[in-house]
Amino acid sequence: MIVTVDPQRRVTLPTPARPGDVFDLEQTGHARFTLTRLEQTAPGVRLEQRDGYLVAVTQHPITQEATRRALDEFP
Repeated sequence: MIVTVDPQRRVTLPTPARPGDVFDLEQTGHARFTLTRLEQTAPGVRLEQRDGYLVAVTQHPITQEATRRALDEFP
């Protein structure tokens, strides 16, 4: 399949890509790229760039206690 970049550096993907889908772009070699579709985040969670980092933002505050519990359960 061949796709073309427009003047704004956008690429239109054929189906099954849908508007709003999010992809990870990985350069796997010289002039070779791999797109991987990412799973949708949970409702009420959005991803933002902050100070060069991608962070999840939610309307529900995350307490230090909840973070500690989650880390204790982490393998």
